[in-house]
Amino acid sequence: MKKTLLISLLLLLLCMVPALAEEAPDITDQCKIAASAGKFKLNRMYDRDYRTAYMSNKLKTPYVELTAPKGSPIYSLYVCFAHKTLTPWELQAKRGGKWETVYESAGTYAHEYVTLPEGESALRVQSKAAKQTQLIVNEIFAFGPGEKPAFVQVWEPTPEKADLMVIAAHPDDEILFFGGAIPTYAVERGLNVVVVYMTNGTTKDGITSRRSELLNGLWEMGVRQYPVIGAFDDLYSAKLDKGYNVWNKTKTWQYITALFRQYKPEAVITHDVNGEYGHGAHRVCADAAQRCVALAADASTYPDTAAQWGVWQVKKLYLHLYKENAIEMDWDQPLAAVNGRTGYEAALDAYKWHVSQHDAAQKNPKTGKYEPFTVEPRDSDYSCYRFGLAYTAVGPDVEKNDFLENIPGY
Repeated sequence: MKKTLLISLLLLLLCMVPALAEEAPDITDQCKIAASAGKFKLNRMYDRDYRTAYMSNKLKTPYVELTAPKGSPIYSLYVCFAHKTLTPWELQAKRGGKWETVYESAGTYAHEYVTLPEGESALRVQSKAAKQTQLIVNEIFAFGPGEKPAFVQVWEPTPEKADLMVIAAHPDDEILFFGGAIPTYAVERGLNVVVVYMTNGTTKDGITSRRSELLNGLWEMGVRQYPVIGAFDDLYSAKLDKGYNVWNKTKTWQYITALFRQYKPEAVITHDVNGEYGHGAHRVCADAAQRCVALAADASTYPDTAAQWGVWQVKKLYLHLYKENAIEMDWDQPLAAVNGRTGYEAALDAYKWHVSQHDAAQKNPKTGKYEPFTVEPRDSDYSCYRFGLAYTAVGPDVEKNDFLENIPGY
């Protein structure tokens, strides 16, 4: 009898485990949503399209309010902001007819997840900027009870010290042209990889939808450490000097020199000197990286950041498609840390999140034809497998299969 009872209890517990592990349901469409007067319709916050966003008018304390359906409290909230420059904000809950602050954010991350253990019937997301500002939200998710959904991001701080730095001109370049580099080094090898984007892809109306796409893409690849996202303008140019005219040469060199000094990368990878398909911003990344390797080690250049961070000598710099000291990386090996996908396959999955770019095309300078963007395969003219060692302080590559070859400790 006791044995039968014990077996019954064990079976009951086993049946309960899946229920306890169930993901929290998305109840956003059941909530009543209100907000400060704005330029766009409120439903742009919950249409599940990262290309759209709600934007309030410029106000002292713009807000968004969610009222839960009766009997179904909100147990967690996930907010994806679309401001060009993030600002502090707070989450308030309505208790006893009054709004009480339950969470304060410094505005460090564009995507934030807040848990509400007791459940709340009404919530308000409100800006805490020091001056009038707009509240711009790509997407907002209200969840019922349960585990955090897998797609929801809880970011870790950017590494203080980088093993590898990846510099991309635009969101998606880190996937299209560098392929399996990030999932291989940041996820499979567990190294500190600082991913830098020079521009956040701000549109004319001030919305940075592409920042949400890049965060979704990195998360898909298994990255959990927040990237560095610059605010240089996202404008096309076809030549190096035109690219520098858009970004300003001095500001670009100061910025990348400061990045090298602050994060102290052992190795750096960035774009092709010819801009892959000719993009001036890509050319600028390659040119500036080569110059800033020397500048970052010279205390007399940009002394403010030298005093703040100290000087730094990058050990190795790789450029995409660089013909000298060429290497071909192998992104076709299965990676256990990304569920057995290869680095290339992980990059393909990440690019699916860059929805705004799926209808875009690049002009092939050889054929003059426009071709859709894709994660460049091994046999492509812009192969994401091919790089070259443009600078080394630790000698030439011998094995030619590792960006960190010859660097002590790797």
